[in-house]
Amino acid sequence: MARVQVSDETWTAYRVALGSTPVSAALGQLVEREVASHRRRTALDAEGVRAAVRDARAVAGELETLIARLEHSTRHEPATH
Repeated sequence: MARVQVSDETWTAYRVALGSTPVSAALGQLVEREVASHRRRTALDAEGVRAAVRDARAVAGELETLIARLEHSTRHEPATH
């Protein structure tokens, strides 16, 4: 069992964002992402490098989706002066 060291406000926002996803599942996904990130940074053998490239492409795809959504939302908000 681990304790998460964040403010109560941050923890509450995280829990709300999870919706019906169990915290244990979400934290497990975070650990998986961290391990994959470490593997990408340290891959040396051919298979490790191939796996790192696949993981990096998946992350890049997620970022592209996020960027597109954010750009779309900024185009549709009223201009402020």
